Amino acid sequence: MRMLFLSTRLPFPPIGGERLRPFNFIKYLSLHWKITILSFFDTLQEKNVSRDYKCDIKGLEIYHLSLPRLKSYLQSLTGSFSSEPIEIAYYRDRQMRKCVEKQLRQAHYDLIFCHLLRMAPYAEGVQGIKKVLDLSDALSQRYGISALYRKGPFKFIESLESRRLKRYEPEIARKFDLNLISSTTDKSYLEAKLAVPRLDVIENGVEPEIVEQQGIDFNPKKIVFFANLRIFHNVDAISFFYKTIFPLIRTKIKDAQLAIVGANIPYCILKLRRDKAVSVFTDVPDIGVFVRDASVAVAPMRISVGIQNKVLQSMAYGIPVVTTTLGLGGIKASPGKEVLLADTPLGFANQVVRIMEDPGLRRDIIKNAYTLIKENYLWPNICQELNAKLVSLVTN
Repeated sequence: MRMLFLSTRLPFPPIGGERLRPFNFIKYLSLHWKITILSFFDTLQEKNVSRDYKCDIKGLEIYHLSLPRLKSYLQSLTGSFSSEPIEIAYYRDRQMRKCVEKQLRQAHYDLIFCHLLRMAPYAEGVQGIKKVLDLSDALSQRYGISALYRKGPFKFIESLESRRLKRYEPEIARKFDLNLISSTTDKSYLEAKLAVPRLDVIENGVEPEIVEQQGIDFNPKKIVFFANLRIFHNVDAISFFYKTIFPLIRTKIKDAQLAIVGANIPYCILKLRRDKAVSVFTDVPDIGVFVRDASVAVAPMRISVGIQNKVLQSMAYGIPVVTTTLGLGGIKASPGKEVLLADTPLGFANQVVRIMEDPGLRRDIIKNAYTLIKENYLWPNICQELNAKLVSLVTN
């Protein structure tokens, strides 16, 4: 069977949530499907990195088109005066539409798979082929929560985007045969609040080899936060933690250390290195090398939808996690068993101190989280479930 996979960016290398999910979908679905990928790049550096990335996915056909950021910014500005979501205006491109049409003329496809809402316009009008839209997260909800913490024009823009997406999400979903979402909490929101139809949950996962590398020595004073810091909700989380929670921890563990690891780290986070208790590691080739020896991982999310990969990955690395209710989201973890939970600065700090000072609790959390990951969150099993749904959709 043959699949046309539409993505805003090539998921190579698989760094960050927006790339990890499509990368693993493509990696494992390619065992059963012949996949052609159409995507954008906005800089030659991005194109070259994607081209040079060495992966084991065989038989892929890849076509990527230039979409310069300046063009996208101008389209977003123009789109802000219409009723269309800016997410859609940003990725509008005549050449991509022509490329999709050309592919559909030249080859027989059994399925069109759109990763993220942004690519849906390129498939919504296609007839005679089954279509799947991977919403991944409830964007309208994310923008609504984010607007609460934004300032100045961003507050207005994100509030406006949330309202527009509340209209757009159910409208576009009706034009697809199957709509995917990454968590049960987002599914409940989209069904109950927006009446989005034909929704099914396909969660995020981790690679099996990550889970098999637990058991290394750890630094009892080290706290780690890792994320793609191009995204505002991650910058907000670590900024909030450093300013509000970390000082409370240091009143009890004076020599506590904070390691921030991630990609696209902005200056406002890099400058935290002025504090001798803080280390910042940016654009590292292997996150695991920098985080596995941590005593505890924190995910102090105030803005969150879908599945937080940082929480799943921490569990897989063998690092106990302290997060918020929003950060836990739809992950099937029980507070106090596989993860520790707190929603106030003092409560969060106390949970971090607990895990750092109680070796028995730490061992129990790691053991329980390991079992949870092995049973529920391995990519091969998740993608096997996805493949069964796609095959059923096409053949029935």
